[in-house]
Parts: sequence; C-alpha cells; structure tokens
Amino acid sequence: MSVDTVFQPKLPTILVVAAGVQVVPQGTGQGTTMSFRVFNLSATAQRFGYGNTAARALANAVAPTAAPGVQSITMLPNSVETFEFSTSTFFAADNATGFEFSPGQGT
Repeated sequence: MSVDTVFQPKLPTILVVAAGVQVVPQGTGQGTTMSFRVFNLSATAQRFGYGNTAARALANAVAPTAAPGVQSITMLPNSVETFEFSTSTFFAADNATGFEFSPGQGT
C-alpha cells in the first residue's frame, strides 16, 4: 500500500524497547500493511529489528555481519522516518532507550 499523503496517526503510539512488541494489536489493523512513523528517542544512532514473532524481532535487532543478513534498520540520532510493514509485524530496539512507533497512513 504505497501512500503519498501527509502522515495521519490511526492507532496509539507505542514505545518499542529491547523486547519484542507487536505495535498493531491483532484484529485492529487496516488491511495487511500500514505506515509506521518511527522516532529514534536516542541521541545516538540505534537499530530496530523486525520479524513475525517477538523472539525473531529481538534477534534481528543487531547489525548484519554476513549473508543472509538480518531484518533490521539503523536510524540516526533523534531522527523520524516513515516505513511500511505488515500489521502483524513485531519490533524490538537494540537498547533500552528505544523508539516511538505510531501506526497510521501516509508518509
């Protein structure tokens, strides 16, 4: 679902730290994918992992070292980005500072 509109929050913002969290509760997602506005709460770069289970998201919250790689994204200090993920995705930060994830629509 590629969207080219200003971001509109649709569900509450969730704090994601070093534990697997499903941001969109099962049965409340709008379709199969959703935009997520992600804010890095840290004054340093940090990474979040994602996966289809809490354990996999936490295991992916690391820097890739070799093939096949990991499902993770590094964000610059105090940055905000918008991504699209499945509504059933779990997320985990690589440290306790964490990220704010706001589910919604737009970019």
